[in-house]
Amino acid sequence: MARECRAPVGRRGIVGAALALLTIGVFVALAAGPGTSAALASCPHANARPHTTSLANLRTAMRCLVNNKRAKHHLHSLKDNPRLASAARRHTKAMVQKNCFKHRCPGEPPLGKRIKRTGYLQGAKRYFYAEDLGFDRTPKRMIQRLTNSRYNRRNILNGDFRDIGVGVGWGAPRTGRPDSKFATYTIVFAWRRS
Repeated sequence: MARECRAPVGRRGIVGAALALLTIGVFVALAAGPGTSAALASCPHANARPHTTSLANLRTAMRCLVNNKRAKHHLHSLKDNPRLASAARRHTKAMVQKNCFKHRCPGEPPLGKRIKRTGYLQGAKRYFYAEDLGFDRTPKRMIQRLTNSRYNRRNILNGDFRDIGVGVGWGAPRTGRPDSKFATYTIVFAWRRS
C-alpha cells in the first residue's frame, strides 16, 4: 500500500523532517555503506585501531565477529569461557614480549598444558581444542585474514566447538613491525564432555 508523504509545515516540522532525514541517512550508511554489513555494525569496536579503545573491547569485538561468521553458516554461537580467555591472554603476552609468532614460544608449555593449567579440562573425559593466532590493525581486518586461511577458517567454522577464549595485546609479535600500529590476537576454541 502506498502512502502519500506531505512536507511538514512550520519551523518544528522542518526541524523534525531534517532530523528524520539525518536519522535515515545514518541508518542507511550503517546498514549499506561500502564495506559495512549489518553484522559488522552489530559488533562495536570492529574497526577500532590499536590504542583507540581498550583490550577488553577488542576481545569482545573479536568474539562477536567470530560468532557472526558462524551465524552466516548456521552454526551456534560460542560461549565466552574465562579459563580459555586466560590461556589466550597469557599466550598473547608471551608472543608480544618475546617477538615470537608461534603456537608455542620459548619457555612456554604447549597449548594442551596451558589449557589444562586453567582448569578448563577438569572432569572432562573427552575434549578437543585449537588455536588461531594473528596480528593486524583492526579486529575486522584480523577476522578477514583468519577466514582467508584454510586452517584458521576451519577452527572458526567448526560446529563441534562450544567455547571460546580471546586474548589481545598491544603490538606485533615480530621484530621490525611498528608496535603502535598492531594488536596481536590469540583465539582458543574448545569443547569438553564428562
